[in-house]
Amino acid sequence: MGRLQRINDLHTSYLGFQYLLLFPYGEDGYRHDASHRDIVIGNNTKRNRLTIREWFCFRIQTRQNEAQTLLRSKRLFQQFVVDGYTMIESERLSFIRNNQSKLIVDKYNNFCQTSSNMQEDGSNKGKRVVLPSTFVGGTRFMNQL
Repeated sequence: MGRLQRINDLHTSYLGFQYLLLFPYGEDGYRHDASHRDIVIGNNTKRNRLTIREWFCFRIQTRQNEAQTLLRSKRLFQQFVVDGYTMIESERLSFIRNNQSKLIVDKYNNFCQTSSNMQEDGSNKGKRVVLPSTFVGGTRFMNQL
């Protein structure tokens, strides 16, 4: 007790603690279980969970009967947008890390064979994560370009 604790940037209270001027009442930020408005078309039910990107888009929008504290906060708004981008990328990377077995990754067998032939040293320890070619900025994405 009494020691500083690190809060994960995907935690619901992160934005409230990080931006006290923008969230003066300590409102919660994005929640993983936040639901979309249920849209039913025929027998098909569309996705009902809100993504973090959609949540940030909602927060940034201008509304007529609402104060524009966020949009008029100049550099603090810019920092909020940058943090939002890093939160979105962090969630995408954690999804890729946690769903490696479900993702279809070509050349994965060659990668596994190559990594098993490599020498054992400290840099090769840990869990390997293969980024799909759809991840913008990754090595495989750049090779496709």
